[in-house]
Order: sequence, then structure tokens, then C-alpha cells
Amino acid sequence: MIVDSHVHVLPESLRGRRDVIGATDQWFAACHAGGRVIATVQELITVMDESGVDRSVCFGWPFADAAMCTEVNDHLAEAQRRFPERIVAFATVNPAATDAVSELRRCADMGLRGVGEVNCDAQGFSLNDPRIAAAVATSVELGLPWTLHCSEPVGHAYAGKGTATPDKVAAFAQRYPELQLVCAHLGGGLPFYAHMPEVAQLCRRLWFDTSAVPFLYEPTAYRAVADLVGADRLLFSSDYPLLRAEPYRTAFAAAGLNDSEQRAVLSGNAAALLRL
Repeated sequence: MIVDSHVHVLPESLRGRRDVIGATDQWFAACHAGGRVIATVQELITVMDESGVDRSVCFGWPFADAAMCTEVNDHLAEAQRRFPERIVAFATVNPAATDAVSELRRCADMGLRGVGEVNCDAQGFSLNDPRIAAAVATSVELGLPWTLHCSEPVGHAYAGKGTATPDKVAAFAQRYPELQLVCAHLGGGLPFYAHMPEVAQLCRRLWFDTSAVPFLYEPTAYRAVADLVGADRLLFSSDYPLLRAEPYRTAFAAAGLNDSEQRAVLSGNAAALLRL
């Protein structure tokens, strides 16, 4: 089994509303500039079949607007009902919004399995914002892990590079130790600080997904994370439709991950986290 832990799909109707949404959502506009693809669930299923992916953890988009979140959540709940053996749906929730707790409970009642991709810059809050505490507590209560958009503080600029850097992510994880936290994009490089014993201890209770890593790091990054914090902390994640599965599988082998480590990264770790 192969589990892709970070995929974005949206209702087909949003394609025709791209400019309208982008006019009030700067993050959406920046990340979809130049005609970047908006993928549908049916298109994802086709790509999964072509790439040998068995299940995908599906996010919508980190909208700040509550109505957009509700629309996407309803869509993903329906997709999970249609494809229960292929789709694992996560809720799009702005944790700083006044309706965050009620929307989390509604999504849990619909069977959604987590929250993500949570994004401070897109949704207008900081990781030390007291407004998000209730959403965190409710997520812990409901057993909903978060996938958090993280960014590295150095390197080249690109659309989607944000302010949730390793220092802020580490402080957030320490503030909410009971929250199951997946740090997207290798946590902005957080596990590379695990030469520090206290950082290593922290990272060994977090997960780090590989989304967009081919645009950020050499394949040696996978070997470094596995050596520093354990291969059981890595989740294969394509960031589809930005990328597909194939470059990652090639890179895992090039990084020197052995067969057991690759099985864990490609499926075992996500299956354990999500109780698949």
C-alpha cells in the first residue's frame, strides 16, 4: 500500500471562480498564478491509479473565509463517501475564526479525519495567537491531527513561502504537546536542527511530510531526517497537483533509504497515524 499524505483537490466549480476568489484571497492568487492547475477528486483518482498510489490524504485550500471552508469541507466529505478506500479527507478550518470549534465538530461528525493544510499566512493568524487555542483543544479532543504549512527561513523565494519557520513551529509544538502535528515541507527544515538533543526529542513526536521537497532540497535530505529523528517520522507526500508520486520514489532510493524505511515512509507511518 502507498499512502500520499498531502494532496490538494477542490470542487470543479472553483475553476470558473479562480479570479473572483483570488481578488480577495492573496495567498490563493499568488499560489495559482500562471494557470496553476486546480485538481478535482476524479482527476486525482486517475493519477493515483497511474502512479500506484492506494490512498490519498486530501486537503482543500487554506481559506480564511468561513463560507469557502464550509463549501470545501462538504465537497471532501462527499468525496470520502464516494471513495472510502481511496480518499482520506481533512477539514479546511481557519483555527482563529469564531466558528472554528463548531466547524471542527461538524467535520468530525461527517467523518473527516484531520485538519489541514493549516496555514498562518493564508488564514491570518500566528502560531502564538491565543485565538487558536480552542481549535487546538477541540482537535485533540476529537483525535484530529493537524498538517501545518511550514517554511524554511533561508533559500530561494517562491510563491507559498511563509513565516511558519522552524523556531515558531517548535514553539507551537511545545505549547500544545497533545496535538498530533504533521509539519509539511519537512517542517521548514526543523529536523535538521536535531543535532541539538532537545530538538531531537521534540521532533521524535512530530511527523514531517515530504511535500514539495524536490523543489527545496537534494534527496540527501531524506537520509538526514531518517538518521536524525527516525524514518518513522517521515510521511510520503506529493503536494499534488504540484507534483506526482514518481519523483519522490526515485529520490527515496537515491537517498539510500532501505526497503524497510521506504515501506514506512510510503505507507506504514501514515497508516499508523491515521489508523488506516
